[in-house]
This record gives sequence, C-alpha cells and structure tokens, in this order.
Amino acid sequence: MRPRLSVWPPLPPNVYLRRPLPSLPFPLEEANCRVVAWARHAIWHGVKGLGLGPGDEVLVPAWHHGSEVEALLRAGLRCRFYDSTARLEPDPAELEGLLAPRVRALYLTHSLGFPRDSRHWREWCDARGLLLIEDAAQAWLATCEGRPVGSLGDLAVFCLYKTFGLPEGAALVQGSPPEPVGLDPRTGIGPLARQHAMWCAGRSSVVYAATAPFRRTARYEPELDFALRDPSSPPWATTPFVLRRISDPAAADLRRDNYRLLLSRLGELVPEPFHDVTDGASPFAFPIEVEAKGSLLPRLRAWGVHGLDLWSVPHPSLAHERFPGAARRRATTVGLPVHQELRTSDLERIATAVRDAVH
Repeated sequence: MRPRLSVWPPLPPNVYLRRPLPSLPFPLEEANCRVVAWARHAIWHGVKGLGLGPGDEVLVPAWHHGSEVEALLRAGLRCRFYDSTARLEPDPAELEGLLAPRVRALYLTHSLGFPRDSRHWREWCDARGLLLIEDAAQAWLATCEGRPVGSLGDLAVFCLYKTFGLPEGAALVQGSPPEPVGLDPRTGIGPLARQHAMWCAGRSSVVYAATAPFRRTARYEPELDFALRDPSSPPWATTPFVLRRISDPAAADLRRDNYRLLLSRLGELVPEPFHDVTDGASPFAFPIEVEAKGSLLPRLRAWGVHGLDLWSVPHPSLAHERFPGAARRRATTVGLPVHQELRTSDLERIATAVRDAVH
C-alpha cells in the first residue's frame, strides 16, 4: 500500500510551532471581509447583502459544482445558465441573449484557481447595470493583472480549506458585509486530527494502512453534496489560530511550480484553458481529460493517488442537454493533486500513475 495523495491539502502537524504571520492574504484583513464555515454560506449571505431577492435572476455558468447554485436558489434567486467558451470565459453573445429585465448579476467562476478576466467583466457589468459576483472558491491567492482575484466584484467568495489544510472555513468580501457569525466554541480537535493524519498518510504507507478502520466510503449523493446546510453555523474556534500560521501567500508559487512539473509530464492530457499556467494562477488541482474517467479513478487509487471526479453531476435545475460544452467537461475531467505539501517524489508518482492508468 502506497502513501495516500489527495487533491485536498493536508495540515502539517508542526503548524502549532510556527510563528504567526505578520499579515494575512486578501481578503482576510479587509474591514468588509467575513469568515464563515462554508463558501455556500458566503454566497447565501452575500447575495442578500447585495439586495438580491426573490424573482431576481443571475447569469450562472453551466459547468458548476452545484452547491453554489443551491445557495442562490435557497436565497430566492433564479439562475440563467451559460455554457462559456473553450477558455471558460463567458461568451458575450450568449450572455446578451440571456439578458432580461429581472437579470441583476453575472456569476463569474475562477475555475481550478485560474483567474478569468475580471476587469473586462467588471466593465461589461457596469455598462449594463449588473452586479458582478466572483466565485474564487478554488482561487484564493490568485491574482489577475496584479490585483487579487475577487477584488473587483460586488461580492467575492473564497474557500479557505481548498488552499490550506483546514477542516473548513470560507470568506466573503463585499461593500456592505453581513454581521459576523462569530466562532463555534468547540475547538474542532477531531477534524484537525484528521487533517494531520492525512498529512502523515501522504508520507507513510504504514500510517495510511493504520487509518483504514477509520475511513468510510459512501455512495455519492448529489443532494447532500449540494445542500446549503445551516448558513448561520460559524467556523471552528481554532480556525483563526491556524489561519494565522498556515496562510503563506508563497503557497501559490509552490502550487504553480508543482503544476508546471506535472504539465511537463502530462501536458498532452490537459484540456483548454489549463494547458498553460500564468504567474497569477493559484491552481487548486491539475486537470486531465480522459474518455473513461470512471475506470481511471480506481486505477489511480491503486497507486495511492486519489483524483477528484470533477463536477460529474450538475445541479438538477440545469437542463444539461442544452449545454454540450459543460457536459463534455463533466464527462471527461479529473483533478489531480497539486497542492503545496507535495514533494517532487509525490509529483513523479502522480505522473507515473496517470501514464500507467491511461495507457
């Protein structure tokens, strides 16, 4: 049994010995930032703070996770879906055809940590009197033209645990933020211990084998994955302590370096627009495009590489047959680990595993 490598970043056990960082990355020190438990809660709170309500409509990408769509719907909004271009930018002509009197906002997703052209879409929204919502759930630490991703939106949301090994944690930033949700008085020792165990399991096959009795594999249930949960639930009391010691912006540099190494080994499998990594990207995962990803994933697990089945199931409100571009990505895209806790030997194992599984 090989050590376990996951897309999700683990938490190094030595985090408690580190000195606090002198400052935290955008948006955590902004006066109009709020930290919540989950990004779907940030969306739910944020759209209400924008004054959006029942009957208002939002232009939303058809290639989505589903929890963001559920949060918008639970806030009373309606989604008008768009398919995006091959580069995952919204298609201006498609968007123009979707405009209607009740459309109030454009939802722009910075998929897999690769920034979209925020400035262009800020100007596009301003010219049409629309709000811009930036989904940077996978793109914390990313920049576009030297500005932090999320700094141009009327609302931006970030998933902190997708960049660093927190059990949970998300943030929103907007002009008039909601009241702080506070902190859960519980310390979250159990979830933190699991994150540490994942770090150890990535370095020791013995630890990975020892954790087998505690691992649970459950059938994927989209309705549970998309569920809003309780939007008033606060993050763990230990979250600020860990954030102050783990949130080094240099993690984005390490992720880019890891991405480039994998790109040099597996570039022929990488779909557009991810076949090049810009200096502003903060990659969440390394995407490959395969025709039979259902059989690829267990082959990767045999190598100890746990790939991510990216967004195979759309939110049920999407008429998926109308969006062939999104359907193609759902059917073929697998995300591989690229986070900053990986070593060069880990990356080489990932590349070897993919070549073995594909060929």
